[in-house]
Amino acid sequence: MILNMPRQVNDNIGENSTILAVRQALIVGYMLGILWIRRYPTSITFSAAQPFSLLFVVFVIGGGQNLPFAVAGGLIVALVGFGLSLGADHAYYKIEFKLQDIFVASPVSSFTYLTGLAFSLLLFGLPSLAVLSALVMFLSTTILNILLLLATILLLWGLMSLIGFCVASRMPHTRNVEQLTTFLHILVAVLPPVFYPVDILPFEELRYVAYAIPTTHASLILQHVMGVQTPADWSIWTGLAVLAGYFVAFGLLAKAKAVWREV
Repeated sequence: MILNMPRQVNDNIGENSTILAVRQALIVGYMLGILWIRRYPTSITFSAAQPFSLLFVVFVIGGGQNLPFAVAGGLIVALVGFGLSLGADHAYYKIEFKLQDIFVASPVSSFTYLTGLAFSLLLFGLPSLAVLSALVMFLSTTILNILLLLATILLLWGLMSLIGFCVASRMPHTRNVEQLTTFLHILVAVLPPVFYPVDILPFEELRYVAYAIPTTHASLILQHVMGVQTPADWSIWTGLAVLAGYFVAFGLLAKAKAVWREV
């Protein structure tokens, strides 16, 4: 029993530190998300404007026949927008309010702050994400596909949050971050086959480029969930592997290259 005591102490310390990190992330999310929504509840409506407007346009142009593509594209645009906007918020809090300096001087780690900030932005999009996810589940073929939907949402939201954090940590001005994240939003959520099938790309080389973009695979997963025929040279495991690979890669990049402590 005496020999097991050090291990038990270490386990307790690790467990307590994990619980503390979760509490810190929730507090950051509450400060930057819920408090703002309580003061300005209309901000939820503004954040839902872009994905639903694009969904409406695609639905109308397709005469209602492209509803699965419109729903998949709308959900991806929302996730990309809420994830990348973390960069603009992070830069704003860091440069204008020096909020990062306060957290750097506290026991809060960069990962905990990132998680809390990402959670706060998810709160803004929760109503629109709930509606879009409900539409996907309504068109879904099996209950098992709901797990694929949740995995896709978490991986894409986490990936875009990491990208936004990496971008903002090295930008000197908030305007630079807003311009770059807007450009990235177009590159990953508008140009790739998110609202349209990948098969209609005119050149085979463009298909290879599209498959290198994670949002293409996210859209294909959602199309699969809703019963749409996906390309024969693509599989659901390929899509999940690409999303997970990008998530891990940018997580390591954020840990190694993102600036947390200003020198």
